[in-house]
Amino acid sequence: MSKPATYWSDRAEAADEARKEQQIAAARNLIVAGIEMAFQISGSGLQAIEEVETALSGWLAAHNAVLATEAAAIETQGSA
Repeated sequence: MSKPATYWSDRAEAADEARKEQQIAAARNLIVAGIEMAFQISGSGLQAIEEVETALSGWLAAHNAVLATEAAAIETQGSA
């Protein structure tokens, strides 16, 4: 059973959502900065893209179980 919403709980939730959006924007900017750094170091846009692919492959390997669970949930929702 959840507590009824109040002015303060609504404000806290809105602040949490705004903070989350700011954190996502910061993460996105860090990703772009990493790509730019790979480009500056290598001097090649293609090499920078290859570095992104390498990094993403490592991330996917580390988080594959979570992604598979999310994908299965999406597929289940579509067939319900």
